[in-house]
Amino acid sequence: MTLCVCLGPMPVYNDLIAQGSLKEDDFQRTIIETLQEMHDRLKDYNPAPLSQEKKPEPERGLFAKMSSMFNKKEEERLAKEAEEARIAAIPKGLYLYGSVGTGKTMLMDLFYNTLGRSDKKRIHFHNFMLQLHGRLHHLKTTTHQHQDPIPFLADSLAEESRVLCLDEFQVTDIADAMLLRRLLEELVIHRGVVLVTTSNRHPTELYKNGIQRESFLPGIAVLENHCVVKCLDGGIDYRTTTLVEEKRFFWPLTNDTDREVDEYFATIRNGHPVQEKHLSFLGRELVLPQTAGNIAKCSFDDLCAKSLSAADYLHLAESINTLILTDIPKLKPTTLHRNETRRLITLIDALYECQVKLVCSADGPISEIFGGGSGAHSADEDPSTMGELTPAQRQMMDDLGLNDVSQVKKSPIFSGEEEKFAVQRAESRLIEMQGPGWGL
Repeated sequence: MTLCVCLGPMPVYNDLIAQGSLKEDDFQRTIIETLQEMHDRLKDYNPAPLSQEKKPEPERGLFAKMSSMFNKKEEERLAKEAEEARIAAIPKGLYLYGSVGTGKTMLMDLFYNTLGRSDKKRIHFHNFMLQLHGRLHHLKTTTHQHQDPIPFLADSLAEESRVLCLDEFQVTDIADAMLLRRLLEELVIHRGVVLVTTSNRHPTELYKNGIQRESFLPGIAVLENHCVVKCLDGGIDYRTTTLVEEKRFFWPLTNDTDREVDEYFATIRNGHPVQEKHLSFLGRELVLPQTAGNIAKCSFDDLCAKSLSAADYLHLAESINTLILTDIPKLKPTTLHRNETRRLITLIDALYECQVKLVCSADGPISEIFGGGSGAHSADEDPSTMGELTPAQRQMMDDLGLNDVSQVKKSPIFSGEEEKFAVQRAESRLIEMQGPGWGL
């Protein structure tokens, strides 16, 4: 297998099929062929060094200044040709989009694991954005208080990773959109970083109907012009076809279900004492009411009815190997339950990324947790048709300095457009996480 790894993703993919670990899939094979070509191009890819700040030219005499004026156009032409040649020499990345469970992440990981470079990075997009905002805040408050921090942020990222693999690329937040608008251009065009990413959406669908979306369009142009855009949508959700029966999802919420969950907890804690645990993170404290070793048992209200962020959930997921999440209600991703729905989805994403074993008790099967899985609103619940904004919506308008109510209502932040994709992903991941091999 070591030899196959050195040769790229295609030999490894063929081996996995021969071993029976994967099934032959024409859609996936087409993507693997593209990734193999990228692998071969990137083996010897050595981008030009990061541009250095030009030193001021020494003072010149009048004749020299007049002479330089005649050569200026020629210098500009040559500089333009050189810049075009430099950009053309940057290998194109890959933007892989499609339905949940079709194998996008698996294929990207095959590429990443077989690419023999040390200057590569693979990270979930959500975690990537958390890190970006943290680093940007540090630059703004320390070394670059009076300078544009974006080029310095791009410098450090490019020095760390010439090949950047991002899983689950999505843009739903105006702060993320405004940061990515510039950062994508700085990384890909000016520093030659090669981007490989997965998403549920075509690039032109990113941040659709988002607030001030026109400002994000240059970022979409970078993705379209500097990545090969491929769709992986064979219509099969492999997460639902590879499961062996093992009960980790208990429903409905009855006394019998409570007893089953308690017995499960008692069995897997293997005699470890049950105690309350406090997790401290960035000046915040998260209380886990019942823990035993690396196992935590919390209710839905403990984790999803409180004002917790993605960073909190990621810190939790990195601190445990098993979570028993009890008393999940049937949610309607409307304005009434929107915060709780988003928190549950974000929690599932963090647990999935960290390979945490998840055991749940809920008021219904997985297909009913998010209101039937569509993420859609009924006519009388759709925020885009309601006459009045909720207090939460008005608070967000104030935070963003917005005045146009009609524009806000069309935004995916409020309309439920993005929730449809997030709910589908969360349901698919919940199903996959019920498998006996998950979290081991």
